[in-house]
Amino acid sequence: MSEARRMWIHRLQICPWLWAVCFIAGILPSYGGEAPADNGFDRAVLHPAIPLLDESGRHVLDSGLPYSPKTSCGNGSGSGCHDYARITRGYHFEQGRDETRDGFGNKLGLPQLTGPGYFGGYNCMSGNAPGWLARKSNGSAAEFGDFGAPDLVRYCGACHSGGGWGEFDRNGGRYDEQSAETVKAFDGDYFSRQFQEPGKTGQYGGSGPSEVVAWDWRKSGVREADCMLCHADFSRLKTFPPSGLGTGGSESAALQFARLRDEKFIAGGFFRHAASAIWEFLDVRPDTEGGAALLAVERTPATGTATPDYRLVLDDQGNPKLHWNRDAFDESGKIQVPMLRFPASDNCMYCHKTGNSRRGFYGFGPEVRVRMAGDGTTITDFRTDVHKGAVWTEDNGQVRVIDNCNACHARQYYKSPAANVDLDADHNFPKGNGDNDVRNDLDNAPPPASCEHCHDQAAKPALPSGHKNVLEAHREIWKANGDMRGYPENTLDRITQTHLNVVACQTCHISRLADNGKEFPMRYRYRVGYGGRLKIFPYKPAYRYFVQDRNSGRVLNRYERFSVIEERTGSDGGKYGAILDPASGKELGRVVMNGDEFGEPPTFADYKALKQAYDALLGMKGYAMPNVRFVYIESNEYALSHATRPSPQAVQCEDCHARKQSGAFSALISAEGLLGEANVAEVAKLPDRRLVDAGIVELGMPYYKVQDDGRIVENVADVLYASRLDPSMSILRSETARTVENEFKTLSRAEALAFADLDEAAGQKLAADLPSGEALLFGSKVGHSSLRGFALIQTRGTRTLAFGDVLKGRVESRPAKAKDRTRIFGQGFGNLVADIYSLAVMDASGRTLPGLVEGTALVRLPYRGKAKARGGVNVLVSNDGKVWQRVGGKNLLVFRPRGDVDGYVVVRIRRSALYLTLADKVG
Repeated sequence: MSEARRMWIHRLQICPWLWAVCFIAGILPSYGGEAPADNGFDRAVLHPAIPLLDESGRHVLDSGLPYSPKTSCGNGSGSGCHDYARITRGYHFEQGRDETRDGFGNKLGLPQLTGPGYFGGYNCMSGNAPGWLARKSNGSAAEFGDFGAPDLVRYCGACHSGGGWGEFDRNGGRYDEQSAETVKAFDGDYFSRQFQEPGKTGQYGGSGPSEVVAWDWRKSGVREADCMLCHADFSRLKTFPPSGLGTGGSESAALQFARLRDEKFIAGGFFRHAASAIWEFLDVRPDTEGGAALLAVERTPATGTATPDYRLVLDDQGNPKLHWNRDAFDESGKIQVPMLRFPASDNCMYCHKTGNSRRGFYGFGPEVRVRMAGDGTTITDFRTDVHKGAVWTEDNGQVRVIDNCNACHARQYYKSPAANVDLDADHNFPKGNGDNDVRNDLDNAPPPASCEHCHDQAAKPALPSGHKNVLEAHREIWKANGDMRGYPENTLDRITQTHLNVVACQTCHISRLADNGKEFPMRYRYRVGYGGRLKIFPYKPAYRYFVQDRNSGRVLNRYERFSVIEERTGSDGGKYGAILDPASGKELGRVVMNGDEFGEPPTFADYKALKQAYDALLGMKGYAMPNVRFVYIESNEYALSHATRPSPQAVQCEDCHARKQSGAFSALISAEGLLGEANVAEVAKLPDRRLVDAGIVELGMPYYKVQDDGRIVENVADVLYASRLDPSMSILRSETARTVENEFKTLSRAEALAFADLDEAAGQKLAADLPSGEALLFGSKVGHSSLRGFALIQTRGTRTLAFGDVLKGRVESRPAKAKDRTRIFGQGFGNLVADIYSLAVMDASGRTLPGLVEGTALVRLPYRGKAKARGGVNVLVSNDGKVWQRVGGKNLLVFRPRGDVDGYVVVRIRRSALYLTLADKVG
């Protein structure tokens, strides 16, 4: 069926005249409300006049130093108004720093990982040769990873807004406030791996000789949060004569800003200066002729470069020379800056531009708007999104044009314009269940705007077809298309609802993606979606491999892998990578060259040669009987949630279902369809399948298969089977993880009880234990099923404030073993009916606290036993997991028996580092 035909049928489901009138008048579709003249929250407003201060609190006009966002904007140590510490604890800033620890990846068989996020986990670049962050504690330079923290700032800081891992070490101390005498040798936060050969460092690490040296954080400064990266109006960027860069338009100014900030300041190791880069290009005086910038950076033109470039002029201390423009400040030395209250699409895409290749996502600017042709069909390309320009009415009556990222991703975007400004918003933007496993406890708590909310559950749901609900809309459109032909009328609701229950909206309504016009390989898997329901979603896998010793578990670093390869010129004049024996220097084989980068071995023999070199390298480092293999995995499953298509361009029934002889669609998924075995993707191409047979290459995903021609492939049917059992979106296997660690969340008492899924009657019984209006909650809806029903709640009091208002929790569960059952039964407590839980409460640095901060706490445990009353169950605690004690009856506060779903108990505890479990009494 043609798209025009589908559009014609679709239009029959709506008032036929509506499309014509809207198209002629240029009116945008309205979802439940009148379109406002504009989005007031999207306009830049003049921020109240403030001075710009350096890190010491001096005015930049007096010191000539870079401005400090912390002292200029923060209310804890400067002249500003914002809670800088609270804001920069947001996961966008931290990116896993607050969840790192040495040994993080050991239980996963990934010892190279020290954390879940880009800081400490899989970084986003370098394909099959990613660099690894060094552990905090390292015994020698030989065991120091590819990056120290300062290296990660240099290489990856361009796509991060500062604060978090750019400012604080893994113990929570500010990098530039630690004395050199207290820093241990090869500390991963204070040492750097630097390559000695110019031109060999590469963008994300390097090859060739290197040394690990102490980094001078006091010289470089730290990367404080770059507030203006998100809140500057990029349409006001200009080049001004004092910069010597010419006076081009906003596009050239944006590129010049990025060059100064990213290449000159951050990559150059001048971290303290990065946040000041915006002031050379942002017009802070649009009310004057020609405008004005606050800053000019002294530079000299570079010669002999392929494109125009420059070098920074440095002062006597080796820092870039800055010239602040006194005329741009008012008489009192203050400025009024035009600022965005919520970031625009361009601000978000400054860092999220890699979404082009990973997610087929191009931001939410004017290029994604769907246009209409004269015949009523839509004019789209791979960037367009049907939501762009629509109007949405939130449940509180606030109306916004869906014109940027905030419409779905900003928590306060729909508050009343009359409401007071939240100066201390925590900047933890609503997040769903994505592929970057940072702060999983915040997943869907609250979620970003979801398809289900806006189109089905909202007070005024968005239903462009005019039907009363999503089920009716799909049923009637499918009927009109002939898709329901052959099925009895009384089965159509059930058929439609089954699709809505199993298939996510994105699976059908995101199609025809592309990576800048190139084919985009969309795949399909199960994923936990809105409301905790398991559904089929579209995604793009990140196929990668790492090199690991089978015996020790040691994973080779990037620099180690490249240390046995040397670029050489062959007899034909072509470049190749020579594989060298690390002891003798003898050439053992070759790898191909991909431009300036080392590629893969081209033959079976070359793979064996590379394995031989790696085994020898580990042997020289003292590892016994090394035996490396190349492990192919998927580091991340990039979720696809943008570039939504209208129904005529959605996936059609015939894409997944075959027709029966009667012409009706089969209820079964076609093996030849989108979700079937025939939908095959190539993971990698090996020169010889014997590499897998011989164990040199290992297939690390349960659905990977190797073909006779050496191709490693997967098909959607196998992926669906595996992901239904484990729907995790990264190699961390977070959906089935037996350990959860995160911060306590400050919530109202009602919010805490709701998060813990405690009913109203339970809440009344617990009121005395939570006397204040606020509670601290530790728990997560991500992890093994035994952990999703766990929660720890305590009142928020003055003792918590003494810990900087930051506490962490860690809970682990393990299946009970036969000896656990025997031990507990033998101690007279009955039959074990739960996993064994271990619990710890920690401070911000990860140090385990000996007791509960506020004295007592409430623990919710899932109950799966047979007891029907509280008198039939024992709650057990232990210091060592061996000798158990029963919690007294007065401390067993709530009991709910198991029914169609798990029951639960709530028990009062008085210490944190302990083991817990449940047993049914006997007799």
